[in-house]
Amino acid sequence: HAMTAAPFSHKWNSLPAPERRLTGVRAAEFADPASEAMAIAIALREAIEVPGKTAALMTPDRMLARRVSGLLTRWGIDADDSAGRPLSQSPAGTLLLNIAAAAADNFSPVALLALVKHPLAGGEGEGRKVWLAAVRQLDLALRGPRPPGGIVGIDRHFGETDDKKVIRGRPHWQAVRPVVADLEALFTRVTTLAGLAAAMRLGVERIAGDRAWTGADGRLAAELVAKLEAASDSASLVIDDGEWLPILRDLADSMPVRPPYGGHPRIFIWGLIEARLQQADLMILGGLNEGSWPALPNPDPWLAPKVRAMLGIAGLDYRIGLSAHDFASALGAPRVLITRARRDGRSPTVASRLWLRLQAMTGGLARDHRLEAFVAAIDDPGAPEPVARPRPAPPADDRPREIWVTQVDRLRADPFAFYARTMLRLPSLDPLDADHSAAWKGTAVHEVLQRWFEEDGCDPDLLLDRAKILVAGDAIHPMLRALWQPRLLEAIDWIAAQVRDDMANGRRPLKAEIDGEAVIHGITLHGIADRIDRIDGDGLAIVDYKTGQPPRPKAIDAGFALQLGLLGLIARSGGFADVVGEPQAHEYWSLARGTDGYGKRQVVDRKTGATEFLERTEAQFAQTVADYLMGDTPFVAKLHPAHAPYGDYDQLMRLDEWYGRD
Repeated sequence: HAMTAAPFSHKWNSLPAPERRLTGVRAAEFADPASEAMAIAIALREAIEVPGKTAALMTPDRMLARRVSGLLTRWGIDADDSAGRPLSQSPAGTLLLNIAAAAADNFSPVALLALVKHPLAGGEGEGRKVWLAAVRQLDLALRGPRPPGGIVGIDRHFGETDDKKVIRGRPHWQAVRPVVADLEALFTRVTTLAGLAAAMRLGVERIAGDRAWTGADGRLAAELVAKLEAASDSASLVIDDGEWLPILRDLADSMPVRPPYGGHPRIFIWGLIEARLQQADLMILGGLNEGSWPALPNPDPWLAPKVRAMLGIAGLDYRIGLSAHDFASALGAPRVLITRARRDGRSPTVASRLWLRLQAMTGGLARDHRLEAFVAAIDDPGAPEPVARPRPAPPADDRPREIWVTQVDRLRADPFAFYARTMLRLPSLDPLDADHSAAWKGTAVHEVLQRWFEEDGCDPDLLLDRAKILVAGDAIHPMLRALWQPRLLEAIDWIAAQVRDDMANGRRPLKAEIDGEAVIHGITLHGIADRIDRIDGDGLAIVDYKTGQPPRPKAIDAGFALQLGLLGLIARSGGFADVVGEPQAHEYWSLARGTDGYGKRQVVDRKTGATEFLERTEAQFAQTVADYLMGDTPFVAKLHPAHAPYGDYDQLMRLDEWYGRD
């Protein structure tokens, strides 16, 4: 009655109650696919509590089937999924795809690390442990902007550098490099599909050995590679590197890896075809949404529906009828549960026409409210308990006795961030293939200015050429070069002009990028001065370069931009080697846009004088030391949010839970 043709569905109104009732059939509706999968897993788990009873999930939705299979492992149940899973989602299949992706992308950091971190890469046992140790250090060393392509580009990245993490990663790159070099050599000669298959076979053996071909997925991967090598037209089918990955993925998606038998003997997961000749005591029909069950018909690009009918070919809605037939057959089980989710991953769903027909004929199926309640309760964490603002307060003896001048501003504005970075030792990491950030630009410009001092003696006529070499390098993306070069070169011209005028007035650069330290109020203060100039005989000018805007005067007066003043305190204490004199000027040289173009000089002690400026800085530093380094003041998170714009530790401090509430 429920599946009768539409012209006869009016007879439902006159059906007697016994013929409208679906005894043993229950329905359950859930908010999302995750809840639906959990409900099905609970129902399957509950069904096998009765000795000898069997239970099966029947669904055309492979994602739902995989979710349920994964959730059943919560109770140690390994359910046989007769439809298997695509080769592209198995370890052996992903290894094939990762090798192709790395070779096609010229071994860029993201693709390279995905390959060398693969579970099958690097051997087994102790060899795998040593391999992973090298890969972890390689991961840290490759973070930041992408190096030039290929082995040559990565070698250059690990060449001459002062970056400590890159230096630490250099020996680990040498451990991984032979394998990557062999892969690069294999794929440079690939021009045909057969050549790609041969390179894949040799590449898998080089990085993973024979164990990549074991197991159900390994044997299927070997079969795929062998067929591609042996196919008669593979040797003549020319492909380029942009086609390697799509071709392999399409082929691997179409090859299901069917698990060997040996799962739970009374729980099954079936597709529609597998379920036609089988039945269980409890049949769960999952994914009853339009487009899933029944599936949307694939349009025929060649024949119109009427032409198909004239030729005697089944119409496009033929498979809808088969889906309805499978559905009606499954309803004959002793107990049936049908389920659907009201939303998929993107939008609301529409209930299947099969679901709606049952609801219309019966006047409403019996709802399994108990199962719906189980789903809501099984992972319920209870009432939310938002955390308070973090304020760790370790004892004074455990607090650091040394600090860098660049860390003092963070300590005053966001003490928790200082605590996480310095005491918990949790530095923030750059992403792989990162954009050229402001920090990267600043480091690059500082290096140019340092070499200009060391190799050119700050000759104003030679600075522009050095800057042009920077922006012409392989590390600069063409888009960045086009946008950054005009502004950078204009600012570089401004620096050269400033130095030329200063030299004409008797001021000369004395040191550049010089390390210094001094013990101030019982704390060892470290700092690097971008440049120190000699002025007025024995006087010193402390210069700090900024590729962005310099600190605002209000921030400097309030003690949230102490870096320049602290460098002055180190210089006054004789903390910079071979630099003797009294600081008389503290200047920010900014490459940002000013009133007259790019580049501006900000003398922070112009109004107060150097002596008063240093005294105020020392007093503010002394208070910070007494509170946070020598005392027991808590490291409160985001103490002064206006001066703490960086969000490196926002997740660690769980900012969204308490900000605006505490």
